[in-house]
Order: sequence, then C-alpha cells, then structure tokens
Amino acid sequence: METLPLAEFKDVIEEIKANGGDAVKLCYECGICDTVCPWNRVTTFSVRRLVREATFGLSEIEREDIWLCTTCGRCPQRCPRDVKQIEDMVSLRRMATDYGLFPPSVRAVRGVSSSLTTQGNPLGEEQSTRGDWAKGLPVKAFTEGMELLYFPGCYLNYDPR
Repeated sequence: METLPLAEFKDVIEEIKANGGDAVKLCYECGICDTVCPWNRVTTFSVRRLVREATFGLSEIEREDIWLCTTCGRCPQRCPRDVKQIEDMVSLRRMATDYGLFPPSVRAVRGVSSSLTTQGNPLGEEQSTRGDWAKGLPVKAFTEGMELLYFPGCYLNYDPR
C-alpha cells in the first residue's frame, strides 16, 4: 500500500474538531484508556497513542490501527478528562473512507459490503444469474400468496456444483 505523506492530512485536526473531538487537547496521557481497552489485552493497540497523534494531525489514516478500535466505550467512561476517544476513532475512519484508504483486512469487508449493495449478494455475482441453479428443477418462482418459499441463500445460488 502506498504511504501518503503526513502533510496531506492537515485536515485531520479539523475533522476531529468538527465531530466533537476537540477534547483531545485535554488528554494528559494517564493511560487509563489503554488499560481498560479490550484490544490492548490481545495486541499492542494504543488508543492513547492514536489520540495524541490526532491532536497534532499526525495520524496515518491508512494504517490498520484506526480500524481496531471496537468503539465499546470503555475508554471515555473511565477517562478523567472526558476525552472523546470514540468520536476521534470514528472521525479518523471517516477520513480514511473519504480518501479511499483501507488496510487489507478492512478492504475485504468493504468488498463484501459493496457487493451486497451493488449485486445483492456478498460474492459479487450477477443478480440476473441468481436463479440459474433451479433451471430444469421443479422449483416454482415466488408469486404473491405462496405459503412456502425455498430460499437457499447466496452461496448455494451461485455454487457451480
């Protein structure tokens, strides 16, 4: 993935401020947010570091860290300075989305989501071929008033077997 220079993300600060994240200036790095974060118990994830970087507009919005936050709300609940960590993470994600920057793990989910929106299935298959599996079988097409409908789901509709 191409890494863009930090200077191109000066609007990070304005985006965060616009979404109620101006409270990042109140953070004095006590570390409580990292202590209560469930992700920090599994991996080396630091919401505190992300908040501090965002304060100065230094967030690298293309990296995976901003997508790891589960937005569970534990950090703002325990924050003694009322820093809005959740709003900050959402703002950073919004910016990444606007720039079209996603790490591979997020790209896969966005691909499925996009396929659901455009094709009506998570596999990216043409909607017009959805019923091809039933050709030559005694399966009736849905009509108003039917009492029973067989819905095999997306995968079976497009399974080549």
